[in-house]
Amino acid sequence: MMKQFFLSIAACAFAFTSAYAQDADSDFADYGVGLAISPFGPSLNLTYNLDAKNSISVGFGALPEGDVPDGFLPDFDPLLLPNVSVTGSSSWMGLFWRHRPFENQNLGFNVGLASGQIENNFTADGFHEGETVSYSVNYTENPVVYFGLNYGLKPVKGFQFGVDLGVLSTGGADIQYTGEAEELAAHGDEIADAMTEIKNKFAWSMLPNIQIGVSYGF
Repeated sequence: MMKQFFLSIAACAFAFTSAYAQDADSDFADYGVGLAISPFGPSLNLTYNLDAKNSISVGFGALPEGDVPDGFLPDFDPLLLPNVSVTGSSSWMGLFWRHRPFENQNLGFNVGLASGQIENNFTADGFHEGETVSYSVNYTENPVVYFGLNYGLKPVKGFQFGVDLGVLSTGGADIQYTGEAEELAAHGDEIADAMTEIKNKFAWSMLPNIQIGVSYGF
């Protein structure tokens, strides 16, 4: 389940950052370059630290097309989407402001705008034995707003580790049936119900995110 994935990754991330956090007396770094991983793929992040409490970052990320593990999918109605499988891909870039309001520079929040696309392709058993039906679930509206809470990645020299927990606010996904026109004509109601199932259980307008990263300040 998606919820279990985020909870497991969050627990690992906090343990990881706690183990490697550097001393608070490290020298201030004007710049940082880092790598991160999230459900939307790996990313490269370039940061300029305005001061000890404020940073501006530009991120570039992508996720090549691949299968979405069954454990990350919700429980779809087997009558509407029997034996469903999903492939997904993404590409994006974003501009973010990280603010650390406390003396402890590990804690802060992250807001920004991102632009890109997320593409998902659904396949399920069809209405006749040996056949399949398919749907596309794509996020293409730009830009989208991001808000997150972060720990780590202090604006100091050397290697820093951190985690960001947040959410992308989107206008929702465009869901399309991509199968045979004859099946749509014959089973339009069932296909419409399947698309509603996808919208309610998968194609959320608010997309949760967890990002684990390492950065080098200089």
